[in-house]
Amino acid sequence: MKRILLLTLVFALAVSTGYSQNKKADKEAAAQAMFDKAKAAIEAKDFVIVPDSYETSDGSLENNNDDANFLSYEGEFLFLQGAIICGNSYTNKASVTTADQKLDKKGNFVVTMQITGTQIQAKVEIFLRKGGNYAEVIVTPTRGSVRRFSGEVTLRSESKYYKRPNVV
Repeated sequence: MKRILLLTLVFALAVSTGYSQNKKADKEAAAQAMFDKAKAAIEAKDFVIVPDSYETSDGSLENNNDDANFLSYEGEFLFLQGAIICGNSYTNKASVTTADQKLDKKGNFVVTMQITGTQIQAKVEIFLRKGGNYAEVIVTPTRGSVRRFSGEVTLRSESKYYKRPNVV
């Protein structure tokens, strides 16, 4: 009787260990697929980042619930909208003058751009961590304060964001 109980316990332990390893592998594969999709959207210049959190002027983190705050790359122009993103209430249309994309030593995707628009001139840095589609963004304008926010990188066609008609 003890042998049967012991064998049943060993079998159950082996099955549960194998199940958890498969579950972990599935999670890693799904995260890698999200990373690859986000990276492809950035490389295709067809993405949106709606921040879910941002850094305030005093350095504390706040949540964003407004879809009218976003950064989008549409073909040859980068659009920045909302006080969280660019410090004004306009939809800022900017040309990308220089752009650099690279993978760092850890496999993270880093994009650095210089942008020029009528209301904003800035350096935009996007850090996409390996294993997901969550990005951290730093907007460093030539005038004004640095803006930091983070959110998911999504395709424009799949994203929910509100673009105001007041493009400058």
